[in-house]
Amino acid sequence: KLQFLYLIAFRVDSLATMGRGPKKHMKRLAAPRHWMVDKLAGVYAPKARPGAHKERESLPLILILRNRMKLALTRNEAMLITKQRLVTVDGRVKCDPKTPVGFMDVLAMP
Repeated sequence: KLQFLYLIAFRVDSLATMGRGPKKHMKRLAAPRHWMVDKLAGVYAPKARPGAHKERESLPLILILRNRMKLALTRNEAMLITKQRLVTVDGRVKCDPKTPVGFMDVLAMP
């Protein structure tokens, strides 16, 4: 009886500390190398949402606007650009700055 009660107590404790769902944050050191995110600029890197492209084969839209095209200096400026519905990816307006943009996607700003 004592062993059985111990197993039940252990099982409840292990369930309480279990992870819940996919990770929603990404540290800069864990970001893919082809993103070319400098490691000393902060703690976290933007993580792309699940979408049409794999995480390792795409870039979040915010990284393209801020780091590649140099249209924004900060995250807040890149958020303002996307929230004003100024960016289209493959002909569709994208408001989410974490949208994954793949290799052959066409990015336009009218």
